[in-house]
Amino acid sequence: MFCDEKYLEICSEKTLQIDKEGFFLQFAKTVAENVGEKWVKNVFGKLKTDSERIRVIYENDEIKDYTIGFLSNVQEIYRKKSPEIASNRFSQAETSEKSGDTKKALNLYNQTILKSPESDPTLALALVRRANLLVTLNEFSYALTDTQLALKLKVPSNVKFDVFSTMAMCNKALKDETKAQISQNLAEKMTNDPNLVDKLRHNMAVEYEPIKREVKVIPPIGERHTHFSHASSKITVKKSPDLGRYVVSNADIKTGEILVAEPAAVACLNPDKFGTHCQHCFARLLAPVGCPHCSSVAFCSPKCRDDAILTYHKYECKFFDLLLGSGMSVLSLMALRIITQQNLTQTLGIYDRKDTNALYNLCTNETKRQNCDFLQRSLMAAFLLRCLQKSGYFGGNDTVVPTQTEYKVGEMLLHYLQILQFNAHEIYETLYDEKHSLKSAKMVNIGVAVYPTVALFNHECYPSVTRYFIGKTIVIVSIRPLTGNLSISENYGPIFTRIKLPQRQRTLSGRYWFNCQCQACLEDWPLLSNESNYVKRLKCPNCSFLFPVFPEIEKCPKCQTNISFRELTDKLDWCKNQFQTGIDLVKTERRDEAIPVLCQALDTFHRVSAPPHGETHRAQEALRICLADQGNSFDCLV
Repeated sequence: MFCDEKYLEICSEKTLQIDKEGFFLQFAKTVAENVGEKWVKNVFGKLKTDSERIRVIYENDEIKDYTIGFLSNVQEIYRKKSPEIASNRFSQAETSEKSGDTKKALNLYNQTILKSPESDPTLALALVRRANLLVTLNEFSYALTDTQLALKLKVPSNVKFDVFSTMAMCNKALKDETKAQISQNLAEKMTNDPNLVDKLRHNMAVEYEPIKREVKVIPPIGERHTHFSHASSKITVKKSPDLGRYVVSNADIKTGEILVAEPAAVACLNPDKFGTHCQHCFARLLAPVGCPHCSSVAFCSPKCRDDAILTYHKYECKFFDLLLGSGMSVLSLMALRIITQQNLTQTLGIYDRKDTNALYNLCTNETKRQNCDFLQRSLMAAFLLRCLQKSGYFGGNDTVVPTQTEYKVGEMLLHYLQILQFNAHEIYETLYDEKHSLKSAKMVNIGVAVYPTVALFNHECYPSVTRYFIGKTIVIVSIRPLTGNLSISENYGPIFTRIKLPQRQRTLSGRYWFNCQCQACLEDWPLLSNESNYVKRLKCPNCSFLFPVFPEIEKCPKCQTNISFRELTDKLDWCKNQFQTGIDLVKTERRDEAIPVLCQALDTFHRVSAPPHGETHRAQEALRICLADQGNSFDCLV
């Protein structure tokens, strides 16, 4: 089935370990070499269930010593708080602030706060200083949060006037006059200096203009599906031996319709984004707050911090650097996160009812998986399970060989490691220059998540939908019209307009284990750069038969119905003009106006013609860019 077995092996290993410097894959390969190919094939390879696979690596005489020996060395490795580093950053921040370098000062105060233990007085002082700095930037909401956090710590008496003064100005700027007056009164009680009181009263008389940020809103779906609560009622899920489960339309769908808006069942931020995005909600960081114990992660707010610490982070916290040091992929971390985001009782509840759990029942391709791949994933599941044991997820037990309860969780980890290989979605953010120009737009991957409904959409190299993200929520939008009972397809990466057929097939067979049989592949559509090879066609209004554009045609070659050639070509020309109008609106930053123009033209085009068609694909790309702009974005490129 697969065109390149070695490439398949490399792709599969990358879904377990992404960093070549990590230690996990080397351990797994050493184990495989020591037990030998014969054992892997004749003993491990004969096992039929994940439960048997996870047990055998702890209990079989040929392998258990390697497994238990490795897992016995698992210990806490994480970035601890550092009063020395915090104090140093605080001094640097003060120097930068005095020199007028506000951006650098804010960054250094942020580092101070993330590195300071809660018992260190530097933390409270840094929060107060950062609040003052944020006020000068008109970031009153963030500044108010800092003052509230500072007051929960031991703020020196000589700083309390500063805290309540800042709090008073923030409440006033945020239009809470009652709290503003209370904070002002408290501030005035903290000082005997009339000059400070006069300055505060002067500041309270100023009209402030808080920074206003666009709030991205998850779009409405319309009538919701009775079974898939985050999807439109216009979709249906079918199943076949060849395609598995897949999504089809059960009604006419126009271009631009919202078909799914689904929150992530589980999500993990990419490690290279730990310093720029919230670990919990993936929002951009401006004034981050940290974990009380480690300095590995950052959160955009106390709420996100508390939500994370109450669930997954309390188990991951002190093993974070060990996990990252193993080189494991974000997919492996996600397998752990599926477990840690719920308590043990909830996890066992899923195990007991796994046949009805949407996430647990996603595709694993178990029957196609090779023995060595299963062994690597079993060992990764054991490593993750050991971290759970050491973190206290199961209570006080700390023995390497799992209990019966722990075996169940190990089985779940192994199952999730298979699911995530084929069902995860990368979460994107669009970066712009300071003018938010679409010409500068650059899509950047910030994290990975699983969406049980969206995971049911099959792939086509000419997809019928596009996706964008609001936080961790995925939004699926149609980019061409569909009639009832047609497959609704996503694109897993290789798209025909940019990637040639052999490369698409190699990527899809190696990464997702299937040979694509979509129309673009079967007919080997040329790249958009070779659009001169596209044949413009017209569609019979009666039977939908496609025929080349020839002026002398008066009847459909198939059904012999009379055809108004001029009417069809006029509509095709109108589509071409509308495409250009929409693209021009996009180029002049009038995106909201461009969307309906492009949607209407795409609907009309598919009534009178069919792809491949250069102007149509450029219009779809323009529409995709406009829709992505409604999701995660950041103006940072200069």
